[in-house]
Amino acid sequence: MTNDLQQKAPQDKLRVTAGAPEKPMIFFGAALLVLCLLPLVVRNDYYLHVLIAIFYHIIYAATYRFILRTGQFHFGAHAFIGIGAYASVLLVMREGLSFWVAMPAAGIIAAIFAILIGYPTLRLKGIYFAIITWGFADTLRFIYMRFKEPFGGPLGIFSIPAPDPIAIPFLGKIDFSQKSHYYFLALFMMMVVLYILHRMEKSRFGLIFGAIRESDQLAKAAGINIMNYKVLAFAVCSGLAATAGSFYAHYTYYISPLDFSVLLTIYLAIYTIVGGQDRYAGVIFGTVILMLAGEIFAGYAHYQLLMYSGFLILVLLFLPGGMVSLPGTLSKYFTRTGPQQFEDNKYGPA
Repeated sequence: MTNDLQQKAPQDKLRVTAGAPEKPMIFFGAALLVLCLLPLVVRNDYYLHVLIAIFYHIIYAATYRFILRTGQFHFGAHAFIGIGAYASVLLVMREGLSFWVAMPAAGIIAAIFAILIGYPTLRLKGIYFAIITWGFADTLRFIYMRFKEPFGGPLGIFSIPAPDPIAIPFLGKIDFSQKSHYYFLALFMMMVVLYILHRMEKSRFGLIFGAIRESDQLAKAAGINIMNYKVLAFAVCSGLAATAGSFYAHYTYYISPLDFSVLLTIYLAIYTIVGGQDRYAGVIFGTVILMLAGEIFAGYAHYQLLMYSGFLILVLLFLPGGMVSLPGTLSKYFTRTGPQQFEDNKYGPA
């Protein structure tokens, strides 16, 4: 009798687990539905612009976080975002290519740069790799500012054309004459990038990257070619970030070297840490919360950075796991204090 119950229990458990969808997938589907319907309700261009900016910053931050997850402290994310922006603009304006060709081409160009920089430098770790990537990024900024042809010099490049019109079945022709058109493109790009990074993190690659992060020497002793995997992560994330840089250039119609300063990478690091580096959703929460809060100080850049620094200090002191760990922390607190209060009061007042 006991054996029969023991055999049936796992089967019942499997049946319940298989029949019930995972909560994260339900939440993901509901959030996606809301985001798709939002432009039908929100008609204000300013609010759509804020959401568009959040979408491509999530791409920046998610790719930045993935590189951090491999154990490399990366301080040159703005370099590859800038490569994507400038490469796409030059391919469209100088070579006459379509935006839909230039954007993936810009991502490939950035990935090639990442491979060329990564192979000789990814052997370094910590502050040394951060300094090299920062130096590479500032070298590119100097080139953009020094050469007016073809990079526009310190004034940048004006009158960047919008993406070419595209016909989508059941939706008709989208000519990017409205903010909502950019909104759906940014949303689509964000979802694709997040899906790619999520699949990589939950696959065999994610396990290998985790092993390299914990101890690259032990991973190497286990037969893992750590350099190949480090370069793979660096190239893929740099290329994906560059496609978002391409979108940024054609969305704002203007780019300059000031758009790709080290301050951008600092912001991405703050988004990642405040949201929670260890959880996949952490970078999303961090970017959304800080960018929405930053809109309060949109006209005062120095106060905005001060606010971000305050968030960072508070999270490091009280929520080491990031803001995404707040529900779990509160749940543990109330679970711990609830029974204790009951034990203290079960015999009545003293």
